[in-house]
Amino acid sequence: MRNKKIKIMEVCGTHTMSIAKYGLRNFFKNTELVSGPGCPVCVTPSNMLEACVELAKKKNVIVTSFGDMLRVPAITSSLEKELSRGADVRVVYSVYEPLKIALENPDKEVVFAGAGFETTAPLAAALIIEAYRKKAKNLTLFSMFKSVFPALDIIAASKDLKIDGFLLPGNVASITGKKAFSYIAQKYKIPCVIAGFSETEIVNAVNKLSDLIGEKKNVVENEYEAVVSDEGNLKARRLLEDVFDLKDEEWRGFGKIAKSGFALKEKFAAFDAERKFAVKPLKAASAKGVKDACRCGDIMKGKITPRQCRLFGKKCVPENPVGPCMVSSEGVCAAYYKYGRVKSEE
Repeated sequence: MRNKKIKIMEVCGTHTMSIAKYGLRNFFKNTELVSGPGCPVCVTPSNMLEACVELAKKKNVIVTSFGDMLRVPAITSSLEKELSRGADVRVVYSVYEPLKIALENPDKEVVFAGAGFETTAPLAAALIIEAYRKKAKNLTLFSMFKSVFPALDIIAASKDLKIDGFLLPGNVASITGKKAFSYIAQKYKIPCVIAGFSETEIVNAVNKLSDLIGEKKNVVENEYEAVVSDEGNLKARRLLEDVFDLKDEEWRGFGKIAKSGFALKEKFAAFDAERKFAVKPLKAASAKGVKDACRCGDIMKGKITPRQCRLFGKKCVPENPVGPCMVSSEGVCAAYYKYGRVKSEE
């Protein structure tokens, strides 16, 4: 099997960054490592980001978010640009900070613009429960949280991508548990390995996955047992179930994916920024002009690598990013640009 080239997708953006940092794309013989939709900021479409910009423009509104979100270009602007124009946009480092800001500013509306997968969505759920308990009705959540599983279904079923194995995210699996991924191996006949994030953990996991592919064992193996259990974090999973329903959601590069977005339940409607401010994201997914040439969506699907985007390293650089893949700390383009030790794809 080692003489036959195989294609492995690392799903997680943190894996992508570690693989680039340690030069692991050059390390494995006859193995192509491709990046998947593991950066939540990157798969958030431009129209949703534009909705955040519109919220920031509203009078007496404080928009809070984690740092990655600020510099991501929307359609007409970005949160960072609106901050420079006088909008009250604040970077938070804890999911509870927006609640603190709301309690300290009862005359203001505080919006938490959150994006993430099953790893961080439970934290947002905990925030909403605490806001509900404290009756902080001036706090709302603009939810851009997504479930990674529906996107994996699309990739696994793709006849064009032909993925031989999945390197699964240890952080998501720590919440969902190993068993949640079992159907991928069973339904699509694609072996999977859950991996940690150090150089050694990734190398061991890829070697294990290569063996499974060679032996045609369509199973899920857990190489991150110190953190990931079969059932996952039951408390975090319960938080997701108590606070969110799954809705159809737009993804950059994928379009609308059924039951892939975390939306607040009716019980917490008062804390839903989309409802409270009647936010209606534009239908257009991108701005006209140079942004149309951004291939971030194709990169997140594993169809191309950053070097195959004509903007990469030219018009799109970290100081002047065109798309989110160059902005986020988990972005594929950011990883390629920062470390660059990858074999030529051409």
